[in-house]
Amino acid sequence: MKKSLGISFCAVCLSLAGFAVQTHGGGSDSKASFQKWVEEANKAQTDNDAKWMEANLAGGYVEGTSFGTWIPKAQLIKDANDPANNKFTKSDISEMHAEVVGNVGLARFKESYDAVIEGKHRARTIICSMTAVKEGSSWKGLSNHCSQVE
Repeated sequence: MKKSLGISFCAVCLSLAGFAVQTHGGGSDSKASFQKWVEEANKAQTDNDAKWMEANLAGGYVEGTSFGTWIPKAQLIKDANDPANNKFTKSDISEMHAEVVGNVGLARFKESYDAVIEGKHRARTIICSMTAVKEGSSWKGLSNHCSQVE
């Protein structure tokens, strides 16, 4: 009797542990929604979509650029509202790899772009890493950092 009770108890514990991992681990639906969010984030930057940035980037969001500067969320939104001095003519994303660990999404990708940024023409190929956190059913960007590819 004790053996049956012990086995039953272990089975219940393993079932609960499996359920916890399923609900807290980044399942394929979380990964797919995060990948979609990363694509939307890149499109928002290319399209100067300040409303998307306001709604989908955390208050403390910061970008590290391949030019060695930090750009906080407020500056990104200001730049997006100034298309005469900030406009992308090309932005191609490739080699995207995304992972979800718990409620954190991590993406790595390559981007080739041609743009005017703060009134200066810029064109280069960069590699980037992007981090976001899942809050409820939506993602909030925390950080993005890019480096130039030689």
